[in-house]
Amino acid sequence: MSAPQAGSIAAVGNGSEGLYEAMFGYTYVGADGKIASKFVVGTLDGSILVTGINWVFGADTNYYFTDRSPVTGSGTFSQKVSMDGTYAYGGRSPSAFGPFTYNVANALAVGQDSVIGKWANTDTSFGIAIAIEVDATGAYTGTMSGAQVGVCKISGTLTLAQPATAKNAYGFRVTAVNAATTARDACKFDSALGFQGPAAITFVPAGNFASNGYFRSIAFLVHSRAGDGSSIAASLRKQP
Repeated sequence: MSAPQAGSIAAVGNGSEGLYEAMFGYTYVGADGKIASKFVVGTLDGSILVTGINWVFGADTNYYFTDRSPVTGSGTFSQKVSMDGTYAYGGRSPSAFGPFTYNVANALAVGQDSVIGKWANTDTSFGIAIAIEVDATGAYTGTMSGAQVGVCKISGTLTLAQPATAKNAYGFRVTAVNAATTARDACKFDSALGFQGPAAITFVPAGNFASNGYFRSIAFLVHSRAGDGSSIAASLRKQP
């Protein structure tokens, strides 16, 4: 972070945009104020309005779990360090939102070619396995399976959120179709409208020590475009 790569979010960003992390998942803040966040239970999708170091949730922000609930709340940024605040939904009392730590991957400069190739999460312990292969245009095809999702063929795009920049912020679109051979394994995300949301390249430790190095992964959080509250979150590690 002391020497961010030229053109990266940490080098040229507005101070609030970027990838933030907590123990239970990532929060994505776009240059346009779009926000998506994963909690231990449920997800959030919408926008924030930023004034200086202060922010407030936009009227389009919702919390998703078993249903969709409008979110209110506000907070502050410590620019390029962290963000935190409070949020409330469904008539509940406010809860802590964060703190979330500004991720070191914001210092990475990228291009569309940075995501070419095979990416996968084959660990089904959380009920989902995903494998995709991305071409030079950002288009991909792949598979998704597991107890939580069924058996699906997936396709879509993984493209820079701001194509004329080197910022590590991507837009991820997913369309899933049923690929199961039995009704029991039917794809639970088969929808013509598909899913969309933010993604970013992240670094996953290859061992217990920094000297072991890191794997590149693509972390993403997408929500149903049908507005039914369905969401998919995963990290896909770069494959040989």
